[in-house]
Amino acid sequence: MNWKRLALTGCLTAGLLLGPIPVAPAVYADTTIAIKTYGSGVTAEGVYQDRGVSLRGTPVFLTVESLDGDTVHLDQTKTDENGIYRFDWTMAQDFPSGLYRATVSVQGEQKSSTFNFVSKKGDGMVSPIDTGPYRFTGELNSGQKQTVLYDSGTGVQVERRSGMSFVTLNESRALSAVRGATTGTTYLTISVPTTDRYAQVTIPAAVIKEVINRFGRSAHLLIAAEAGSYDLPLPAVNETLLNSVLNSNGGSLQFTIASAEQTDRTAIQTKLQVQKINNPMLMPVQFGVQALFGGQSVPLLDYGNRFVQVSIDLTGAVLSSDQTASALFYHPRDEHLVPSPSKLFRDTVGHGKLVIKRSGNGIYVPIQDAKSFTDIQYTPQRSKIQELSNRHIINGRTTTSFAPQGNITRAEFATLMMLSLGLSDKQGTSLFRDVPKNTWFTKPVGIGSTLGLISGHDAWTFAPHSPITREEIASLMVRCLSFVEQRPYVDTTRILGQVQDRNNVSSWAREDVALAISTGILDKNISSVEPRRAATRAESADMLYNLLTYLKMI
Repeated sequence: MNWKRLALTGCLTAGLLLGPIPVAPAVYADTTIAIKTYGSGVTAEGVYQDRGVSLRGTPVFLTVESLDGDTVHLDQTKTDENGIYRFDWTMAQDFPSGLYRATVSVQGEQKSSTFNFVSKKGDGMVSPIDTGPYRFTGELNSGQKQTVLYDSGTGVQVERRSGMSFVTLNESRALSAVRGATTGTTYLTISVPTTDRYAQVTIPAAVIKEVINRFGRSAHLLIAAEAGSYDLPLPAVNETLLNSVLNSNGGSLQFTIASAEQTDRTAIQTKLQVQKINNPMLMPVQFGVQALFGGQSVPLLDYGNRFVQVSIDLTGAVLSSDQTASALFYHPRDEHLVPSPSKLFRDTVGHGKLVIKRSGNGIYVPIQDAKSFTDIQYTPQRSKIQELSNRHIINGRTTTSFAPQGNITRAEFATLMMLSLGLSDKQGTSLFRDVPKNTWFTKPVGIGSTLGLISGHDAWTFAPHSPITREEIASLMVRCLSFVEQRPYVDTTRILGQVQDRNNVSSWAREDVALAISTGILDKNISSVEPRRAATRAESADMLYNLLTYLKMI
């Protein structure tokens, strides 16, 4: 394990500083950062103090880049009551071996430290995972404390029928395990101790109540099975529905993780051919949750703006470094395959999972693909365009031409937003008079309008065919960020103070543009934003990619 330590001592002022450190600092503080690598995992942690006093609740920003300047990871947290912050992330996107730069920004000061990452996974077949108490669940819970139920001694009862595992819990033993959890535990993990590719796990209300009582209302239920795993944060479940389960005699939450049925697999194969997409790496997997109470069974199909994570076990898949692994969602109504936010997770001994982040349940298809365009060779955003194209989020003007310097319309970008966030299966309508009923952009504009992610030039006009400007994209990206997670703090005056053409930013967009800069959606190193200029297709892909990276969706 390699430890590298950097002492950050200097003048700290409010906000995220993008330019030189002020001559007259308001506060003198000490910040430390230590970087630890373990296989494909990396941890950065440190303490923020002022004259020996720990400073709690202070925003801390992290940027991880290759030495070529390509951003590979973004994150944000706050110091705890002891002034301590910690970031954990995985180098999981087939990154090459070499030096990477981690930059921490606290109250305006930026300092960097490099760390060496050694990629040992290479190409080839994904290794099988042992059936055991933890069953490789680190791709979902990021090392957070968990109580694991995995055998009869911990309350797991398994009935196997025709290649299917039906898991129930011995309440007394499960409750004992939950009550014996150490302080700070946030996960109840149930590991299914079989190799069946159909697993149904039922968690009774009494156990869920105790999890909430001991771990807090933000606790997670995690199911680890042969075909995949499911991480459900309890706040994602509709409060009324969850209370119905908890207050019902015999109430429970029932999880299903299984290979897709033959009829669905046949339909998916047909759609792959029609949409000219490569065959799946492995069999599609279906994830579902049912709320059982009072003799009713209510499927949890949509979590609104709450995103849950599932993962597909890639054992047996042959991965290629010149292709991008991702997931497609099988749309339940129109039977179309659409991209879903996903990222590849691998460790140094060859295990692999595809982690998917969406606000609903359904069938996911693991694929890997690679596309190429002849006109992006010298485009600075080439790698990001390639990545989004491989994931079937963006397309070229033709199969070989992307037209990176061409404009992109408001309708086109609205469609990209819904696809990239995995929201294209939601329902929605708009009141825009210039959005006809049956066009290719009617549905995405309607969904975005209903969710509050897009707005028109006025209440009735969307201007779908008008070129979208750079500040409009920045504003839309910030709305998407705020939809997925809590909107971060931004010191608008300080951030825009480093931008030469800040006076050209429209008043309604100032805070959004500042936040887009501070989060890396817009390039932090540029001296001018050109806010009212029409964005190019390459620039729109760049900002979209940066958002998805910040949200850990790719």
